[in-house]
Formats: sequence, structure tokens, C-alpha cells
Amino acid sequence: MRLALREDMTPGTTLAEQLTWLEKLDFGGIELCAGSLDLPSRELRATFAAFPVRAANVTGAFTLLSPDPAARAAGKEQIRRRLDLAAELGAAGVLVVPQFGRQPAIPDLSPLKTAIELETELLVLQLRELAPAAKAAGIPILLEPLNRYEAHVLNRLDQGIAVAAAVGPEIKILADFFHMNIEESDIAAAIRAAGPHLAYVHVADSNRLQPGLGHLDFHPGFTALKETGYDGFLGIECRVEGPKEQALRESTALLREWWKAA
Repeated sequence: MRLALREDMTPGTTLAEQLTWLEKLDFGGIELCAGSLDLPSRELRATFAAFPVRAANVTGAFTLLSPDPAARAAGKEQIRRRLDLAAELGAAGVLVVPQFGRQPAIPDLSPLKTAIELETELLVLQLRELAPAAKAAGIPILLEPLNRYEAHVLNRLDQGIAVAAAVGPEIKILADFFHMNIEESDIAAAIRAAGPHLAYVHVADSNRLQPGLGHLDFHPGFTALKETGYDGFLGIECRVEGPKEQALRESTALLREWWKAA
């Protein structure tokens, strides 16, 4: 089991400082989502070459379901560039959240199509356009279902899997324990059903604080991950309560303990 932390959660003013801090806390990866994405790829490669910490994933665009065609086109172009970057850095995938918000941005055309039906079909079409770039890079696009209070198109793993199945093997699923705690009736069963579609995992507790400060039982989900053969990163994505270094040392120790016991 390898642990990763988001770039915007990691102390340090430069990527090298952040990787130094992560190495000290025995993290294996960093999720690139902030200022590092503005650096030349050769500079990123040189920086990572000096550390054991790897690029765990790379954030892509969040505009695939924008009502503005120009925004959708710009988002797709950004995702293509990020796929190439992820391939250069050996990352596990490019993270794409189809949309944020509880209401569709596309007009409802009922009875022809509801807005959500239109958005889902549009998402599949956008991803089919991106699939050749993902295949060429050898890097999957990671779809992350979010809870109903943050998104309305993909909330559960099975919804993400349906989209992935409609596009092809270039699309994989990111499972987030915080969102699953809200949306899945059985987290372990949802993970088992995701099987080979699952390529990345986020962990946060029931209150979106670091694991160990809520009431979420990670054991069934971790057991299910092991049963599916998952051997990728567990990326910590949450708010951190308390002094960051101490809080994350305690939380990562718990995660390792729970993973070993699962």
C-alpha cells in the first residue's frame, strides 16, 4: 500500500521542498494539482528524479460538461496535455471530475431528453474523443464520482462504471471513501463490483477530516480492495485538523495499521 497526498495539502514553497517533506513522512506519491502543473515537464522530471516520491496522479480539466463549446474544447485540450505529462512522469492517471454543482447547466429538453440524460450522453461523447489520446499515452482518465451535494451526474461508482463501459478501457474510476460513505449503501460491495475499473482511491473520514477523526470503518473497504487485487495509491484528500505533520503522521500510521489488518 502506497500513500499519496495532494500537492495543495503539502507544505513547501517549491516542489522540491514538498517532496522532501513527503519523503520525511514516508509518503510514496504526490497528486499534482496546483503550481507544479505550470512548470516545464523537463523541470518536473528533473525534480522527481532526485526523490523516491512519485507523481501519483495529475489533475485534468473540470469543464467537459460546460454549456460553452469553447470551454469544453479547452478542457479536452488540457486533458490531452496532462495525459502526456502523466505518461512522462509515470503517474497512475489523469483525474477528471465531469462537473460540479447540484443542478444541470444544460437546458432540460424533456420529453425528448432530461438535462441529466443530455449531460451523461455529452460526457460519453467527450470521453470518446479523448480515449485515443489516453490510449496513446498509456494513461487512463480517472473519473471521480462525487456526493449528491457537490455533483449530480456521477454520484456512485456504478454510474462511473457505466460511463467507462460506454467509452472503453481508457476510462477508469477513482473511488473516494468520503463520497462513498454518503452515496453507497455498501462500500465494500461497490468496490468489489468496480473490480478492474478501479484505478485510484482517495481516503478521508466521515467528516472529511483525516482518517481517524470520524466514524468511518475503513476495514470492509480495505478488505474489498485487497480482494480485487488493488495495489495502487491511497491518496489522502481531506481537511486536516491539528498541526499538519503530527496529524498526518498519526493518520498514516492508522491507515497502514488498518490496511495490514484488512
